[in-house]
This record gives sequence, C-alpha cells and structure tokens, in this order.
Amino acid sequence: MRPSWLNTAFQNGRGLSLAYVLLSCFLLIVIWTITFTRIHNERTLAIESSVADSKNVAAIISANLEEVLSKALLYSRIGQSVLDGDAHAASYLSPLFLGDSAYLRVAIFDANANLAYSSARQKDEPEFAQLINAAYVSSLLYSQRQGGMIISPPIKKDGYTWRVPLLIPLKTNKDQLQGFFTAILDLGYFLRTYKDVSISSGSRIEILNSTGFQLAELSGSTLSGGSNFAGEDYALFLVDNKTDDEIHAVRPGEATQQIGVQRKLERYPLAVVVSRDPEYVLGKLTQPHREYRYQAVIISIIVLLFCYALVNIAHRRKRLYEKLLYSEREKSGLIDQLELEKSRAYQLASHDYLTGIPNRMLFHEIAATELSRARRSRKLYALFFLDLDKFKVINDTLGHAVGDALLQNVAKRLRSVLREYDLVARLGGDEFVVLVSEIAAEERVAEIAGTLLAAISAPYPDLEGHEVQTTPSIGIALYPRDGQTVDELLTSADTAMYTAKKAGSGAYRFYDASLNASAARGLELLARFRQALKTDEFCLHYQPKVGMQNFDIVGMEALIRWEHPEHGLIFPNDFIPLAEDHDLIIPLGHWIIKEVCRQLAEWRKRGITLLPVAVNVSVKQLQDELLLETILGALKKYKLAPYLLEIEVTESCFIDDMEAAKNVLEKLRDEGLRISLDDYGTGYSSLSHIKTLPVYALKIDRSFIRDIRNDNSDAMIVASTVSLARNLGLKVIAEGVESKEQLMHLKVIGCDEVQGFYLQRPVSAEQIEPILQKGKFDPL
Repeated sequence: MRPSWLNTAFQNGRGLSLAYVLLSCFLLIVIWTITFTRIHNERTLAIESSVADSKNVAAIISANLEEVLSKALLYSRIGQSVLDGDAHAASYLSPLFLGDSAYLRVAIFDANANLAYSSARQKDEPEFAQLINAAYVSSLLYSQRQGGMIISPPIKKDGYTWRVPLLIPLKTNKDQLQGFFTAILDLGYFLRTYKDVSISSGSRIEILNSTGFQLAELSGSTLSGGSNFAGEDYALFLVDNKTDDEIHAVRPGEATQQIGVQRKLERYPLAVVVSRDPEYVLGKLTQPHREYRYQAVIISIIVLLFCYALVNIAHRRKRLYEKLLYSEREKSGLIDQLELEKSRAYQLASHDYLTGIPNRMLFHEIAATELSRARRSRKLYALFFLDLDKFKVINDTLGHAVGDALLQNVAKRLRSVLREYDLVARLGGDEFVVLVSEIAAEERVAEIAGTLLAAISAPYPDLEGHEVQTTPSIGIALYPRDGQTVDELLTSADTAMYTAKKAGSGAYRFYDASLNASAARGLELLARFRQALKTDEFCLHYQPKVGMQNFDIVGMEALIRWEHPEHGLIFPNDFIPLAEDHDLIIPLGHWIIKEVCRQLAEWRKRGITLLPVAVNVSVKQLQDELLLETILGALKKYKLAPYLLEIEVTESCFIDDMEAAKNVLEKLRDEGLRISLDDYGTGYSSLSHIKTLPVYALKIDRSFIRDIRNDNSDAMIVASTVSLARNLGLKVIAEGVESKEQLMHLKVIGCDEVQGFYLQRPVSAEQIEPILQKGKFDPL
C-alpha cells in the first residue's frame, strides 16, 4: 500500500504541477551552471596557458640576454688588461666584436675618464665620456649590487632608444677604481631574433632597466622603446624579492591589464616583460562560447516545452482524481478517528486514570520484557512493592479529594527520584510497584529503598488545603533469586511488604530475610573501608591462565580479597560495588597495581620465572588522571618490564565516553602494557568499536561457558567470538571453565587460553608458587 503522502502527490494535480516546475527550474539551473562553468573553465585555461607560454618565452629571452651580458664581463677583463699596459690586449679585443652584432662599439677609459681604447678608432668618445661623468658616483654605489654593471637609458635622443649604453667599473686587486669599460648594447638587434615569436603568439616583449625605464619593446614586427615606468605599479616588481611573477598591474597608457609575466635577470640590472592583450588571448573563444550559449538556449526551450506538457498531464489527472480524493479523505478521516479512539482506549486500559502512570496490565507487559533481557545480565533487577501506611484513615477523615491528591503526589515523587527508564506503576488503591534494572550490588538496592522511603515520607504541605504526612511500607524481591516471573516477584515483594508493616511504619524489608542483615553489613563494611586500606586488610589471590596448546601456564589474574578481622575472608562482590558507588575504587585500584608489582619483584627475588599478571580496571579508574603515573611508577620502582602487567577492562567502560576511554588505553598500550576486553558479550560494544580499541585479547564471560555443551546459542556465540577474534588478530580467553567437557570443547573450537576452577581456584601468592614452579597442568 502506498504511503498517504505519495497518494496525495499523485492525486493532487497542483502538487504535481509544482513538482514539474521545480524540476524544470532545477534542470535549467544545471544546464546554465554547466554552460557558464565550461565557459569560465575554458577562459581560465586559456589564461593559464598564455601565462605558461609567456613564462617559457621570458625564460628563454632572459637566458639569452644573460649570455649576451656575460660577454660584456669577458670584454671588460680584456679592457682591464689594456689599462694594465698590455699592448697586445687591444688586438685581442677588436676581433671579438666582429661576430658579435649585439654590441655596436666599445671604449675603455682610465680612472680619470681619459680614453684608452675605442673600437671605432676615434680619439674622443664624448658620448661615453658623458656616461662616465653621469655614472661615476653611481658606479661606486651600485657596482657591487648590480653585478658590477650599470645599464642606463640612451644618452643621445636619436630615436634608437634600444641602443643603450653599458658601463662596467674596472677595479684593481685592492678594490681601487682603475677605469671603465663602456659599450653600446643594441637591444633592438637582440629582440629582432624573437620577431617571429612575437607575431605568432601575439606577444609584446619589453626590456626594462632596474629603474623602470623601458629600453626596448618588440610588438609584432614593431620595435620601439623609451617609456619610463619608474614609480608606476607596473614596475613595482623590480623592487620585490621575486624574480618571476605574473603581471598584476595595468600598464600606463592602457585601459586593461595585460596577461603575461615579469622576470628579473638574476645577475644583471635588467628585466624582461612578456605580455599579451586579453582580447587576443580570449578572442578565439568567442565563437565557441557563443555556440555554448546557443545550445543552452535550445535545451532550455526543450525543457520548458516538456514541463508545459507535463503540467497539462498533471491537470488532467487532477480532474480524474478529484472525486476519488474526496472519498479517500472521508475514509482517511474515519481511519484517523478509529485510531484516536483506539489510542484512547489503550491509554485508559493501560494507564492509571488518576496518576497517569502504568497500571497493573501495562506493568505486566513491560516488566515481562525487562526480565527477558535480565537473563543475559550479570546485574540485579529489583522489584519494590509499596503500600502507604494509614492511607484509609487519611481518605476517610479528610475526604477522597485529599486521598486522590496524595496518590498523585506519591506517583510524582516516585518518578522524580528514579531513573527515566525505571518502571513505576500503580496496582490499585494505595499500592505502588517499582521495577529497577541493572543494579550493581545488593547494597545499592538498600540505598534505593531508603531513597524511596525518604521521598514519600516527606510532608505534603498543601493537599486541598491540608498538610498531610504518610510513610510507606516497602517489600523488596530480587530477580532471579526471589522469582523468575513477574507474578512470582510480585508475590515475594508483597510478602516482604507485610513483613515491613509488622516491623512498624516507614520500613523496608527484603523477601530473603538474610538480605536485611546484608544491607546492614554493607553499611558496616563501608564505614571500615578506608581503615582497611591503611591497615593492609586487603590481599590478592592469583588464578593461572593456561594455554590450550600444551596446557602451559602463560599468565595469571590477580583477584582482590578482604581479610576482615570479624567476618573473615570477604569476596569482591560484597565490597567492590561499595567502592564504586562511594569513590573508593580509585585508591583501591592503586593499591592493587602496587601490590601486584611488589609481588612480581618478590617472585623474581625467589628465582621464580615471571609471568604476566592481569588486573581489572573499572570505568572510574580510566577517568583517574593518576592511573598512568601510578602504573609506570610501580613498574619503575620494582624494575619490571611493562608486559608483565596486563590491564583488563569491561565493555561498560566505553558506554559513557568511548573516545576518552580509548585514549587512556592507547597511552597504556604505547607504554608496552597489554590490554584485554573482559566479560565479552555481556556489554554494549560493537564490532566497529572492537576493531578500533587497542586490545590484544577478548575474554569470554563465564555465563556463555557454563552451558556451552547443552545450549546451542551459547556454543554459537563462543564459536563466532573465536572466529571474529581470529579475523581481527586477537586472542580468545575463556573464563569460568569448571569441567573437562567444557575444556575439550573450547580446545576443539580453537580457544587460545582458559582459566577456571577445573584447573585451579584462586589462591594466595604463597600457595600459587609451587604451581608456577611446575609450569603446566595435566587436565586429562
């Protein structure tokens, strides 16, 4: 059956018309976006290609120009020999110019500006002499910076601006001015060799000196020069640190910025500018771009015509569906009304009319679902049965309105002190029931009962103008100890509630009478906990881990015990939850880490081969900033290798803050400690988490090992866990092995290591020493 919104879309011609119009608009946007993007990309590519060509041309011209100028340095050395008195040097100088047309003539002057040699065989060179007089001071200031060469604008205004004078100061070995080498450089002759390049590429080639004066310009076949760009943005590149850059300024006298590059010679005071007119570069694209737009217009017209046709079809369908739509609306209205009545009926049947919380029927449904989940949990589920003391007296003396208001306030208080997912229901009259899930320990159950007792016993200052005070009697039943089903737990809790009533108003009792004493015992242990840490009442027992290949002992797990002076040996289940709930787990964890390291050092001293020892770390310990410091400090103090201390964490460590826990474990891993995931299968971690966590092994919870031979689902879970670990490169450790059959089954499916009562119960450090010295088991 189609969803209602889809039926409406098909049946409503207006909606279809709008959809077609939007689709057409979308297609037009796509068409014109593609067209303009293509035009833009081609323009960008043309400009980039032009710039690249200009760079190549500028690089070639710069290299050739440097080669020409380097000859001037060679000629200046010969000229220096002339000044040194070498009579034959002048004869060597003249032939060099016979094949070098870039230089028109040269002359050599001494330090007093007297002519020493002229390639034109003249007795006087007034043009060069004028250059020396003008450049004498500047030669001293700039000769070092300009590579020993000065190139100035032409002195004679004869129209040949590209014939520029060149001057090179000549110095002695003691850096004293000896004279000058001068020459007329014909840049026009130099540029004519690039006339074909300029014409074919539409390029303009310019040569500027270091002040921004244009010495020569070649545009097509036209040679010119003489422009002065000094101080203009166009010539700012001459003073920056870059030698090669694109043109970023408009040339003086022109309206648009040219496309090209500006390149400074590295060793000489000249720069080359190669540029193209944007109209020349982009002119070839005008016709193709016009065709692109024409094609886009044609396609847009087709899309609009197609949209028009679709809109007409939609209007036809609208007329066909109008009557059907009317009938569908009537039917839909009836269905909605029936659903509303059904919802109201369910609300009335499943919730208490007075307080709004679930009634007996809904409580049974939800509680049964919760108990089905509890079968896989290692934590407690508790059912609290509450009955208000003297409610009948309040109801009879103050009236039913006051009694109803009291019940409503009791429901609100119960809801306010419990977690959001805990179940609260009213069974009838003044009887309430609460189901609390995932409780860590029996002591916590007593604390919850005390919280409920205090919340309900607080005065009710204004109930219909009366101040009322009442107390509850609470009966408590635990799953699975006091019942496997909802009815069994209700019966047990009801029985416990009557026991509480007999004890007096405002009391709570467990169905199992021994737990009443247990709750008191929990408070006693809590009061002594800190003193026990100081007086070393805690001790460690060790249980070996056995490799499945040869049944060698490959490691141990350290398990905490409390040697109480009055109650004897107390196991962790009786005091670890207390430590967790009252922030005592962190100092206890520090003690365990230090004690394990101390014991390992003691065994080493006694000559016993050391094996890795695993310790359990809780979620609160992972949040401890001193955890890493404590571990590394203990290892350093007793000079132990990091691999000898293993860390076991449960999946619950990653519920609240996966990333924070992962970061702590990665730091431990990086220090050389190995980390395993304990109680695997009972928590919340997913495959993606396991892949990213820094663990080397998975420990399968004992609840899966217990019935591995009789329960196919447990066997399948264990087998799939082994397969998963193999694929991820992890080891698999099974705990809680209590029979030979379980051991053999685990060996067959490929489990790496096991531990359990069948091989060895946890024992003290003294009792484990003979087992460690033996080094292996014979389980068969």
